[in-house]
Amino acid sequence: MKKILFITGFLVTFLLQAQSAKEFFKKGNEAYKKGDYQAAITAYEKALQTDSIAPELYFNLGNAYYKLNRIAPSIYYYEKALRLKPEDEDIRYNLQLANRMKLDKIEQVPESVLLRTKKKINKLFGYNTWAWLVILSAFFGFLAFATFLFTKNTNTKRFSFVGIWLSLFLLIFTWYNAGYGKKLSQEQYAIIFPSKVDLMTEPNLTSDVVITLHEGAKIKIIKKDSDWYLVKLPDGKKAWIPQSEIKLIN
Repeated sequence: MKKILFITGFLVTFLLQAQSAKEFFKKGNEAYKKGDYQAAITAYEKALQTDSIAPELYFNLGNAYYKLNRIAPSIYYYEKALRLKPEDEDIRYNLQLANRMKLDKIEQVPESVLLRTKKKINKLFGYNTWAWLVILSAFFGFLAFATFLFTKNTNTKRFSFVGIWLSLFLLIFTWYNAGYGKKLSQEQYAIIFPSKVDLMTEPNLTSDVVITLHEGAKIKIIKKDSDWYLVKLPDGKKAWIPQSEIKLIN
């Protein structure tokens, strides 16, 4: 009986939270349409407090902050939306617009043609889609193998033999991309929120300054040491930054 009451209570709480998240999201959209972007942000952030996680919510938050010229939070929420929906062109486009407002123009370390190609192919689908393609490739490979074993028709055997090798190729290709996509998704990045912050050679404020960055700059997290993060910049430089100066995207 206690278990039933617990499960019922959990379901009721879950449904109430989902309903309140939808209401806050709707209120945010209404405020956004009226041009009251601060009210839209307040409503969207209340939706987030109900544990509502959706690319549309992050995307709308990014849009509202962008309208108020708040660089760091707009980039931050666009990046979070893009992690959930990497194939969305609208998110990518708006993120590009927001990035143009940044003061820092750090030159990117050139990537090899092979690495650029790998990333471009991997971005065609999200991790979950690649995982499903692995399953589908394995399924069609099984069908082709079963057909090859049990059919007596020569032409069918030839087609199924080709299907086996094609499915094997697709299985390896999709498996690799699923693994590579998972690896990319596990990389940690952060956005700098203060208007200006110094990055240091060591995890303390008395060390030398490596570079000064401004709000909206995106940095890659390497490791954490107490209240400091060792980060990597797009140009390949490494430096330390206090935990309080950044927000992790994932």
